[in-house]
Formats: sequence, structure tokens, C-alpha cells
Amino acid sequence: MTRLLRPLFLTLALVAAAFEWPSAQGAAPQKPADTKPAAAADAAQKPPDAKPAEELPADAKAFNAAAGEKDPLKRIAALEKFIADNPKASSMLVSQAKSQISSSALAAYKESRAKYLAAADADIAEAKKRTEGMPLYFTYNSLASRLASAGIYSEEAEDFARKGLAGMDERAYMDMRKQQYERALASYEKSAASAAKAAPAADAKPEPKAGAAPGAPKPEAAADAAASKAPAPPEYRFAMKDGVMQVSLAPPRTRPATPPRAPTKPTMPTEEEMRASLRTERASAQATLGQILMKRGKADEGEKLLAEAFAARPPASAMATIARTLAESAKKAGNEAAQLEYLTVLALSGRITADETKDFEAAYRKTHNGSLDGLEAMLDERYRRDHTRFAVTPYVRKAGTKATGRAVLAEVFPGAG
Repeated sequence: MTRLLRPLFLTLALVAAAFEWPSAQGAAPQKPADTKPAAAADAAQKPPDAKPAEELPADAKAFNAAAGEKDPLKRIAALEKFIADNPKASSMLVSQAKSQISSSALAAYKESRAKYLAAADADIAEAKKRTEGMPLYFTYNSLASRLASAGIYSEEAEDFARKGLAGMDERAYMDMRKQQYERALASYEKSAASAAKAAPAADAKPEPKAGAAPGAPKPEAAADAAASKAPAPPEYRFAMKDGVMQVSLAPPRTRPATPPRAPTKPTMPTEEEMRASLRTERASAQATLGQILMKRGKADEGEKLLAEAFAARPPASAMATIARTLAESAKKAGNEAAQLEYLTVLALSGRITADETKDFEAAYRKTHNGSLDGLEAMLDERYRRDHTRFAVTPYVRKAGTKATGRAVLAEVFPGAG
């Protein structure tokens, strides 16, 4: 039996070898798996290296070093040196340095009154050079207001406030506003003329001058191209850091590719509008001087000025300051009706404190049989009386126009100012 099976096994082995031989001849030896595609995929997923932060220009670094002085007096000296050593520094940096000198001098007023007065004199001297754009009284009023806001009711504060108020002459104010209008009108006409000339020039294709190679750029065009390629001056942003002002580079602005707006023709205000504007400015100046006089023991003159300012109804912030000072005076004089009136205005301004609220409720009780009944209704009625409602006209869609599906949400906060 074995002899019979042996030839059969041999034949089967030969047949199997015959089938395996061709495939073995054509098969290439196996190589290790290629890792390049995986590496490429990893590289594609890996985020690109972050762009290195742009370095601050030298004048900005110098500003930060000067403004970083913690001591106000040292900071003033450092900033003055920065301005002197950097005559070509960015106007933003120079303007901010001057502002920091003024605020630092105010902070160091008690330690160095002379240093503050020197900084104030510098502000006044600078203001006298640009009276066409900004009246001198504005600088005096600003100096007085900053001193009062810092709780400094000194002789200098009173002097600045008096000079500011005295400089608010109606005729001079109107002349200044008219001059501002004339300059704005001249600027508008120049811009409008330039825009009119640029419009056809953009559409036309001027012929090249004789002798010029076809396609060669004109000298003026080359100059314009060079000017457009000139690097733009850096834009800065300022922020307080560890109690001092510091500058950093502002991120680049992304402006949409929209055509520039046509210049808008200015409008000359009427005399009544100019008088109303001056009354508002005068009321704020009276409030500052009146507050300073009250703190300096000149109550009669100060209270008279504050009453005049109160009657003129200045902006909400000034109105609240006036009402607060007059409420204190009325409380000292035992005038409960006047105290209630001023505290009512203060409450409606949203600037009343917790202690003043207690005084307000106490004054209301004294004038209403010891009860707070009707207090909220009184405040509502006063608010409606003092705040004129504006008319609202419903929007009517033109016939034939389709709705866009968009909606406008408007929200008004009562007493926001």
C-alpha cells in the first residue's frame, strides 16, 4: 500500500511547486512600510510657526522707560527728557507724554506745588499758540476742574476757574464758532474739488508723452507709487500697567474695500444754537468755580454761582455735582424743602450714594408726615416731566418691496444721560 501511495504524493508535490514557481518569480521582495505619507500628514496638521512679535520702535521704548517711573516727580523729569531727546517721536507719544506730565504733576501737588504750577504754565503757554482751534478759557477751566476732581481746592484752582469763566464772552465765542465754520467749509470745498478731479482721471487713460517708451511709468506716477509703498507710521495703544501708562503696538486694522465717502458739507449753527451751547459750557464752569468757592469758605458767592448753574440745567454729570453741593448746603442751613429738591435731582441722575439716599428718605419723611408713601410715584412724575419724550414714527414699507427677513433691535436705558 505504501508503495502505491508514494508515487501519488510525489506527483501532488510537483504540481503544487509548479503553481507556486511563477508567483515566486514575479513577486518583489517586501520593503518596510513607507513613513513619508504619515510624516507629511503630521506636518500638514501641525500649525505654522507663529509670526514673531513686531518689536517696538526706539521712541516707543523710550516712552515706556520714562512713563514707567513709579515716583511722580521722577516720572515728570523722565518724560520731559523723553520729549527733549526725541524731537522726531510719534505725535501720539509726544501728546501722551505731555498728558502724563500734567497728571503726574497733579499727583505730586502736595509734594511739589511748584512743579505742578510749572506744568500748568506750560499747558497755558501751549494753549495760547492754538487759540484759533481751541479757546484759551477751555484750558483754564480744564485745569480748575482737574484740581477740584482731585479734591484740591487751592488758590490756584480758584484763580484758574475765575479766568476760565471770565474768558467766556458771548461775542468772542460766536466769532470763534464762525471762524471754525469757515475753516471747515474751506476744507470741504477743497476735498470736494479734489474728488471731482480724481473721478474723471480714474476713468481716462492718458496718452504717453512724446519720446516716452510705451508702457513706461510717468515720473509723477512713479513718485505716487513710491509714496504709497512707504511704510505707514505705527499705530499705538495705551493702557495702564502696574499703575503707570505703557504703550504697545496696536493690531493692524482691517478696513473693508469700500469706496471713500463723499465729503459732507458743514452746517453753520444759528445764533440761538451757539448761545445754547455757550450756556451749557458756562454752567459747567460756574459749577466748578462754585464748588471751589464753597470749599474755600466763600459760601455766599459759591452758592449763588451754583444756583445759576443749576437753573441752566447743564449735562447730567455737572448737574449731579451741583445738586450734591447745594444739598449739603441746604442741610447745614436746615432748609428741608431745598434739600429734598436737590436730592431728588441727584436720585434721578443715578449718582446718589447710600448715605445720600438715607438723607433723601429722611427729608421726604419730614415733608410728608413721616411717611415714604408716594416717593416712587413722585420720582416717576419728575422723570416724565424733566425728560421730554421723543416722537416715534412707525416705519411703512414702500409698496412692492419685499421683506428682507432682518430685524433691528433698539434698547433705551432711562437716565443713561
